[in-house]
Amino acid sequence: MTGFDPYESIGFHCSLTLRAMTAELEKRLHKIGISPAQHIALAHLNASGAMPQMELAAYLSTSPVSVVKLIDRMERDGWVERQPSAEDRRIKLVVPTEKAAAVWSELTAIARATIEKAYRGISEKEINTCKKTLRQIRENLET
Repeated sequence: MTGFDPYESIGFHCSLTLRAMTAELEKRLHKIGISPAQHIALAHLNASGAMPQMELAAYLSTSPVSVVKLIDRMERDGWVERQPSAEDRRIKLVVPTEKAAAVWSELTAIARATIEKAYRGISEKEINTCKKTLRQIRENLET
C-alpha cells in the first residue's frame, strides 16, 4: 500500500505521545480523584486566576458545551465554583476553591514526576530543541 505513512508525521507522534502522557498522568491523579482534563483546567486557573467559562474553553481548546460539562463535574466535586463577574453579572467566572488550593502542590508534584518519567534518557538540550521545533510548527500552522 502506498501513500501517507503516519509514522513520518510529527503530528502523529505528538498524538501518540500525548495519549501516553495523559494515560500516565491519569494513573497518578486517580488517587486524588481528579482527571487530567480537570488538572489542566486547574493549572490554567492557577496561572491566570478566575476567568469566564468561555475563556477557559479557549485555553482548553474545547467547545463551550464540553467546558460547561467539565465545570459542572468540577463544581460537583468541590474543585471550582462559579461566581458572577463584578463587571457583567451575565458572565460567570470559574474560581478554584480552597479544596483545589489545598492539593495544588501535590498536583504540581504529580505533573513534575510524570514529566521526569517521560524525559528519562533525553538531554535538556534535546528537550529544548523539541520544544522549539514544535513551537515553530504551531506558529507555521497558525498563520
